[in-house]
Amino acid sequence: MNDKKPSLPEEGTDCVRHMSVETVGDKNLCLQESPDAKSDEADKRAATKKRRAYRFFKRAFDIASSGAMLLVLSWLIVLLLLIKWLEDAGRSVYELQIEEVVSPDAPKAKKAKRYLSRDGKIIDCTLKKRKKEHGEVVPRGVIYSSLRVGKGGKQFRFYKIRSMCPGAEDMKQALIDAGLNEADPPAFKMKDDPRITPVGRFLRKTSLDELPQLWNIFKGDMSVVGPRPPLPREVAEYEPWHMHRLDVKGGLLCLWQIQPNRNALSFDEWVKLDLEYIRRQSFWLDMKIIFKGAYMVIFDRSGE
Repeated sequence: MNDKKPSLPEEGTDCVRHMSVETVGDKNLCLQESPDAKSDEADKRAATKKRRAYRFFKRAFDIASSGAMLLVLSWLIVLLLLIKWLEDAGRSVYELQIEEVVSPDAPKAKKAKRYLSRDGKIIDCTLKKRKKEHGEVVPRGVIYSSLRVGKGGKQFRFYKIRSMCPGAEDMKQALIDAGLNEADPPAFKMKDDPRITPVGRFLRKTSLDELPQLWNIFKGDMSVVGPRPPLPREVAEYEPWHMHRLDVKGGLLCLWQIQPNRNALSFDEWVKLDLEYIRRQSFWLDMKIIFKGAYMVIFDRSGE
C-alpha cells in the first residue's frame, strides 16, 4: 500500500491562488473559492458590465446627436459649401510665396503675412492667385477629404469644409522647411496659417468647417468625444506609447481642446491628456467636454 501523501499544489497555481485548502484525512483538497477570489471576479464582472453600458449609451448618443444636428443644420452646411465654392470659382490657381526678410523693418508685400521661424529668421508668406496655364490641372472641391487613422489603426475618410486654398497640402512641406511649424512633430500647426482663405478664416474661427464630421460620427468612424484622429504619416512617426491614442474612436472634441493653455501644449502633452481621457472616460466626463467645448467655441478665442 502506498503511504505517500499527495502534496499541496505549488505556490502560484490557480488552486492556491483562488481556492481555500482544506485537509480531510490524508488528502489536501481544493474545495471552494476564497472570499477574495469571489470578490475579484465580481468586481471584474461589474466593471465589464459598466464598460459595455457606457459604450452602448455613447454610441446611442453619437447617432442621436449627430443625426439631429445633420437634419437641423443641413441648410447651413449647403449654404457654407456654396459660399466656399464661389470663393474658389474661376480659372485661377493658388500659389504660396515664401521669402526670407533681411530686416524686420523691411516693408511687407501686399497681403503678405510675417512670421518668425524656429531658428529666428523673419519669413514673409503671400498667398496669391494666378491664371491657370494651358493643360494645368487645378485642384477643386469645397469638401476637404483626407485619410485618418481611427480605433485600432483602421483608416477612414475624414471630412471638413475646406478652409484652406485648393492644393494646400502640397504647400505644407515648404512651410515646414522654412521652420514655421509651431507644433512638435509629427503634428503640424500654425496659428495664422497663410494657406487659409478669407472665407476659411471665418469658418475656422466659428468651427463651422468641422460640421461635415457629423457624418463621420453618424457612420461610426468617429465619436462626439475622443482623441482627434491623426493622419497616417503622423502615426508612422509615433512612439510605442503614443499608439494607445488609437485604443478608442477618434472624436470631434477631446480633453486637450478644453485646456486654457492648449496652444502651448507639446505633442506629448496632447497624448498624455488623450490617455488620461481614455483611462477616465465616462458619460459625465463626455458631457463636461461637450459643454466646455461648446463654451470655448462661442466665447473663448485663445485656441485660434
